Amino acid sequence: MKKYLKIVSKVILAVSMMFCLCFVMSENKSNADAGYHSSYSGGSSHSSSSHSSSSSRSYSSGSSYSSYSSSGSSSSEAGFVGVIIWIVIMLVIIYITTRRSRPYTIPDTKLQSNAEAIAKLKELIPGFDEKQFLQDGYKIFLDVEDAWMNFELDKVHNVITDEMFNMYESQLSSMEIKGEQNIMNGFNLKDCAITNYINQNDNLEVETKYIIEFYDYIIDKESGKVLRGSKSSKLRMYYNFTFIMKNTDEKIDHCPNCGAPVEVNASGVCPYCNSKIVGENTSWVMSKKVCTRQVNL
Repeated sequence: MKKYLKIVSKVILAVSMMFCLCFVMSENKSNADAGYHSSYSGGSSHSSSSHSSSSSRSYSSGSSYSSYSSSGSSSSEAGFVGVIIWIVIMLVIIYITTRRSRPYTIPDTKLQSNAEAIAKLKELIPGFDEKQFLQDGYKIFLDVEDAWMNFELDKVHNVITDEMFNMYESQLSSMEIKGEQNIMNGFNLKDCAITNYINQNDNLEVETKYIIEFYDYIIDKESGKVLRGSKSSKLRMYYNFTFIMKNTDEKIDHCPNCGAPVEVNASGVCPYCNSKIVGENTSWVMSKKVCTRQVNL
């Protein structure tokens, strides 16, 4: 039904455009030409062009001009009203068909785990628990968001990679200079799933999807005024999280941020770029957090 309504609306649109064009051309071809030319040339307006170009031609033959004005005035008014009616009908039909073809729906919150990936993880990690892993991942997310909101990233340095930590630290410094604060609360986990795993170079990566609802807005730290976002409506965020675990105890010999050679095996600072460095992790840490969709609730 929707398909046929779209076709009908397009046909009506085409007929209406032809009707308008024929009506204008039948009224006075010089006016239509002048308006067409003027709108593309960027010169004088349609009204000034059409009046100046048509007046010299019309007044050159008085009888034809007078007969046109006397006999054609009523028909031109009726035709103009007809054009308006056609345009209104066309717009109404287009609005209805467009609205019906694009209903507002909130995307589904059901995620499907990758059974093959989970089975392989259970082979690689004895006692691997899918539900516990996802719950631990959600806790990491909450801890990171809380640390971000309160400018306390050091508290989560052990659950995110150095790359994420340095990026967040730079962004927070900019926000702090502006006197802004990102407020997030009312978290509600809607669904989560393990989607893939990668085992290479002594690193085991697990890719996941999370759907989380919460309030998220920016305020002025001094006044508390909301600058961006809304404190009265939640957002539904669709995330891709990646968690990584290293199974080796080798020491760090290069800075993960700048690549310079360093000698640390615990938390420290790179002497070349001043980035904070942590030792190799033997537990899961978040390495990526990507928002793939956002829905205003």
